[in-house]
Amino acid sequence: MRWRWVVLFLALAALALTGCTDFVDAGQLHTSPEAGVVLEAGHPVGQTFVAYHGGLDGVEMWLEPEEGGQGDIILHLRTDSQATDDLLTATLPLAQVTEAGFYRFTFPPQRDSHGDYYYAFLETEAAGRVGVGAGPGDAYLNGALYRDHEPLDAQAAFRLTYDPRWVAVDLAGAAVKGAGLLAVAGLLYVVPGWALLIWLWPGHLSWAEKLGIATGVSLAMYPLLFLWTDVVGLHLGPLYAWLPVLGGLAALVWRYRDWRPRAGRESLRRWARSESLWSDLALLVVLALVFGVRLLVVRTLDAPMWGDSYQHTMIAQLLVDNGGLFDSWVPYAELQTFTYHFGFHAAIAVLHWMTGMEMVQVVIWGAQVLNGLAVLALYPLAVRVSGNRWAGVIAVLVAGLLSPMPMYYVNWGRYTQLAGQVILPAAVLLSWSALEAPRRDWRLIALSWISVGGLALTHYRVLIFYVVFVLAWVLLTLRRATWRRVLTWVPCVGVGAGVLFLPWFVHIFAGKILYNLGHQLTTAPSQVSSFTRQYNAIGNLTFYLSTVGWLLLLVALAVGLWRHRRRVLLMSLWWFLLLIAANPGWLQLPGSGAISNYALFIAVYILAGVLVGDLLGWGMSRWRPWRWSGVLAALLVVGVGLGGARVRMRDMRVAQHAMVTRPDMRAMTWIRENTAEDARLLINSFFAYGGGVIVGSDGGWWLPLLAGRANTVPPLNYGMEQGTRVEYREWTNDL
Repeated sequence: MRWRWVVLFLALAALALTGCTDFVDAGQLHTSPEAGVVLEAGHPVGQTFVAYHGGLDGVEMWLEPEEGGQGDIILHLRTDSQATDDLLTATLPLAQVTEAGFYRFTFPPQRDSHGDYYYAFLETEAAGRVGVGAGPGDAYLNGALYRDHEPLDAQAAFRLTYDPRWVAVDLAGAAVKGAGLLAVAGLLYVVPGWALLIWLWPGHLSWAEKLGIATGVSLAMYPLLFLWTDVVGLHLGPLYAWLPVLGGLAALVWRYRDWRPRAGRESLRRWARSESLWSDLALLVVLALVFGVRLLVVRTLDAPMWGDSYQHTMIAQLLVDNGGLFDSWVPYAELQTFTYHFGFHAAIAVLHWMTGMEMVQVVIWGAQVLNGLAVLALYPLAVRVSGNRWAGVIAVLVAGLLSPMPMYYVNWGRYTQLAGQVILPAAVLLSWSALEAPRRDWRLIALSWISVGGLALTHYRVLIFYVVFVLAWVLLTLRRATWRRVLTWVPCVGVGAGVLFLPWFVHIFAGKILYNLGHQLTTAPSQVSSFTRQYNAIGNLTFYLSTVGWLLLLVALAVGLWRHRRRVLLMSLWWFLLLIAANPGWLQLPGSGAISNYALFIAVYILAGVLVGDLLGWGMSRWRPWRWSGVLAALLVVGVGLGGARVRMRDMRVAQHAMVTRPDMRAMTWIRENTAEDARLLINSFFAYGGGVIVGSDGGWWLPLLAGRANTVPPLNYGMEQGTRVEYREWTNDL
């Protein structure tokens, strides 16, 4: 009988959608008298735009009556401003325009309109005149106002309407595609690490703990594989993606070769009767929200945002072009060394080889997957600190849906630090477990080597985060009775990771990274430049974490210390030492800039998630005697998560951070088709980082990647790499 209720529910849902009014999406709502234009006979007025949903069924234009007349205003919808054929038309009697406001032109739904580019223009043969409201040229990024089919430096005031049924169909299709992407990501970013855990982890882990640790271990493996195959002269290309996945699947099949469906059903029954049921279900829902929000907001991006994304996309493309590591950046830039960390780029390259997507799109989607994995990675660390599964759920909830970080990274392209922070919790937990094991366990030590070695290749500053954790552990553990064990076991964990990283450490000397780091570490506080002081300012704390989040963090810290929680003390000492490392001038020590407050505080979600998870998880554990406590806790977590997901949807700031929009992509096509292959284009740029380097300020920076044409501004890495001529950095800045 249950299927009948399902059919009834679907029927009611369809009926409800049928009765829904159109979904109205704000396009461009600004109007100013100086930007407005007049629609009159023989002088059409139009606007180009991108539809953000499926089911486009209307365009609303801001019209103002000026001179009455008889006849109709006709809206023509075309694929672009150069097209000559109409997709469709819609009419509005001129006499209905009696006051200033939005007037709707309705047409049959365009089912697959999501992401499509359109040109809608109005014309009339009537004798009257109508004002068309408009705003400044930068009020809307994906189009322009047209008069007489010629673009103006302005944007029409318009709104778009969508049929809610096709919006729902479009979102359902997006959900299916997102699930497919996550499935591929699971093969790449979970399976290899999971296989290693199954064979090397000595104790028991829940499925969620394995999932969180496996992501960090998997991501750490790829840069190590790229590095060591390069050392022996091998460039494997797509095999970098397929070998770890196939090897991991084979290891899992062999490990579970005696598994039978009956055993699986019995395990499922035990889980359904266990105390972990509701915490696990809550975790699954929260993770669905975390990944859903991250994938949904980037659906209409044409390229990753802000300056860092350009160099990251170029490096990933060079890895693919060369089938592995490289030195020369040709044909995209005139650089001859590559000493930058490359863990993120390796992860993106293998995703490209597995999916076949264009690199620009792979960076957009892959980075958002890693953003969700950075949140998931906190679960096992929170469980380790608290010993409570609910603490892990709360940690994921806080970091993934209640904190602006790391969600906000999408605006900056801060993807290399993000990838490092996927690995960091696994590296910390594995090393922590190895150091506190009753006997020296080489399996745990081997896992630590892999995670820390991969972390070193993924982000140099996040590696310092890890080193400071080990220092905090030593300070908290070192006593007269344990000093010999500490001083022998810590190097044992570090030496293997150092050996894995050693070839790249030697390679780094070809660039200027170590020189720049050495300069920072030896600069006295009194000699720190004004730019470094300004750049290292902490800024508004509520930008990194809400006021409520900071208060909860302080309460969690106080309660944890009051309860004599050694692990809470360790986490607190770790971040206190990191704060000192970011501000050595407080103690009159050199080193300002080696770790910036910016890099530290955008990662504070790690501490907040773990400690707030410990606090609230401890509170939830006191509900256990009540029969329905698990259900209530799960409902509460999911309810808060839904509210947080709505807030996180607003974290992406396209207007402030996008450098490449749809008009830029169209311009790239024109440049590629109409300029010589050896052309070099002058682009907009400005001096940054205290005047040391120049950076591009708009989509022109992306010309080498998107149009195959050289420009006058190399990627930001030119400040630390060697160019094709002596003093390349100075020559570029002079130009």
